Amino acid sequence: MNRVIMLILLSVLSSNCLADWDPELEAQEQAKREAAQRAEQARERETQKMLGEANAKANREIMDSKRQSLGTAAKGKSDAEVNRLYDAKLKQTTEEANRAAQEAHNALSQGQGEAAVKQVTGKTLQELENMSDAEAEALSRQMEQKYGQ
Repeated sequence: MNRVIMLILLSVLSSNCLADWDPELEAQEQAKREAAQRAEQARERETQKMLGEANAKANREIMDSKRQSLGTAAKGKSDAEVNRLYDAKLKQTTEEANRAAQEAHNALSQGQGEAAVKQVTGKTLQELENMSDAEAEALSRQMEQKYGQ
């Protein structure tokens, strides 16, 4: 029995256990993996570069639009100053619009102008508020034809 075990052990140890392993093939595969990784990193860098350029272009367009909106007040100002001026102008415009809407609402709620609205549209404020979208669209087209845009 000892001889059989010894023969089996000897045959196992004498055989080439590393027959599957090819160091050249392993090196080639490792080189391929590294090349693929470098290519992926290059693609990611290119994508980031393109995104950065697109963001920069969008920011320039936004700043140009803000400068155009501000007119001469924006000449010679930095982007931060233009942003501050634009935000102040936007806030002022919003406040003015809210104030005008509130004044119009107050005037209409006190009865001033209700007769004028009825004379122009042929409808009372109550009827205008309760109109469906289709009726409002039809009235809008009628008013455009009657009074122009």
